[in-house]
Amino acid sequence: MKAIATGAAANLSSEAAKVIFQEISRHMRHVIIYRKNVEKFEKKMKMLLAKRESVQKDIEAAERNLKKIKPDVELWCRNVDKLFEDEVKVVKDIQDKAKSKGFIGLCLNIKSRYRLSRKVKEFVAAVNELLQQGEFNSVSCPAPPADIVVATPKDFEAFESRAKVFKDIMEALKDGTTNLIGVYGMAGVGKTTLVKEVYRQAKEDKLFDSVIMAVVNQTPDLQKIQDQLADLLGLKLEEKSVEARAGRLRERLKKEKKVLVILDDIWKKLDLNDVGIPFGDENKGCNILLTSRDLNVLRNEMDAQKNFAISVLEDKEAWDLFKKMA
Repeated sequence: MKAIATGAAANLSSEAAKVIFQEISRHMRHVIIYRKNVEKFEKKMKMLLAKRESVQKDIEAAERNLKKIKPDVELWCRNVDKLFEDEVKVVKDIQDKAKSKGFIGLCLNIKSRYRLSRKVKEFVAAVNELLQQGEFNSVSCPAPPADIVVATPKDFEAFESRAKVFKDIMEALKDGTTNLIGVYGMAGVGKTTLVKEVYRQAKEDKLFDSVIMAVVNQTPDLQKIQDQLADLLGLKLEEKSVEARAGRLRERLKKEKKVLVILDDIWKKLDLNDVGIPFGDENKGCNILLTSRDLNVLRNEMDAQKNFAISVLEDKEAWDLFKKMA
């Protein structure tokens, strides 16, 4: 029995010694091959630096074209910069100690080499991960939708006659029961200026998911109207036929829960379906604001539910404007 116990103890001691030896060997390996680990680390860091510079050039090229940089690209750049800023400094400090000479510094030298070897091995893994994450197909998103030049609140003449019409239009857009509104008046009374102010205010108040505008003119060019609306939606129409383009524009507008489409300067009936504007039961979230010189066009040909008149300025308003301009 005693012999069995002695044998078991010997086996346990042997196993423990084996584990301890393996552990010591593993740690000593870090000291022996530390230079190889450092060289591998430096090589990987050069690769990461080259990759970072390449991505930065792509970013600068994208920004020159007014494109938006992807969030994951920005995060990757920050992580790489942090690695270079923080971790490389740590390695350099340990590396300086590992290079110390003399008998007194021998223990420190071995300890520093061990620490350096382990540290750079960890960093190589981090660098490899960043290199893998940095394989971007593209660093940017498509350019944000263009916007039209609108009047600022300061530029918009808030004459009493105009202010009331503006207020009535905004209320009609908000009530949710009217989705086809007309604004009419003779040439030069400020219809376009007024609807541009509606455009600006509707976007500022976030009344709609999208607000888009196109000029129709006396001889409507459907393709040109489609392009104006598509540009403001960030949509690229590549189809050649007007019908196919209308289909694409219609599907894009249906994706918006609430959208305001402003069509300026209508002279005669314009078929919204031909343009690609979903309306009525097809898309109740689509609101239309039209301007025309002729009330009959809005009321009888376009079936506008509400129409607001803009008349010439009253004498006092005209005189005040003249004095301001003079």
